[in-house]
Amino acid sequence: MLLSSGIKRSIIAVLTGCLLGGCAMRVGDFTVGSTKNISQLSQKGDKVEGEDCSSNILGLIPISGPMMPNFKTAVDKALERAKGDVVADAVLWESHIVALVFNQHCFKVEGKVARAELGKK
Repeated sequence: MLLSSGIKRSIIAVLTGCLLGGCAMRVGDFTVGSTKNISQLSQKGDKVEGEDCSSNILGLIPISGPMMPNFKTAVDKALERAKGDVVADAVLWESHIVALVFNQHCFKVEGKVARAELGKK
């Protein structure tokens, strides 16, 4: 069975759109961030980690956490756990589990919590 040229063009347009499609989103922000060693934070505490995850069924039905996790919540959880102001020597992780039915997306931060003198507003 041969397809008409209009149907062929429609199929090609849909496939091209699927291949070229994408998305972008903001995943978090930090008040302080550096890739350099900072000597002024000499009061580094114990190593701590924070994590924010979301799980869903079929990519549409959330079963735990928000629809999309974010780094800010992971950092906030780490800071709350250790009663600190700054996560020093931070390492950020992102993980995905994608299955046919179950999906999980997590952001995790690990580092040493430090106290800092915060600016007054």
